Amino acid sequence: MNYGYHSFNLLGFVLDAAFHLLLLALIIWFIIWLFRGPRAGRWSGPGIWHSHSAMSILNERYAKGEITKEEYEERKKTLMS
Repeated sequence: MNYGYHSFNLLGFVLDAAFHLLLLALIIWFIIWLFRGPRAGRWSGPGIWHSHSAMSILNERYAKGEITKEEYEERKKTLMS
């Protein structure tokens, strides 16, 4: 008896399970890609929820008083070039 595309033999079961796992993995990858953005690169960087640009880190360090105005301006010029 045939019920749609499913077959009741071992090979059919394994192929069906592999297909569904692959489909699930692709959906998860796509969701992560949407959160990170297409230009985030391959799995590098601080992570999905903690992405900070170099400029935002520089601004934060200056705001906290960790660097002087001269250091800030020099590093900002370097980042913008």
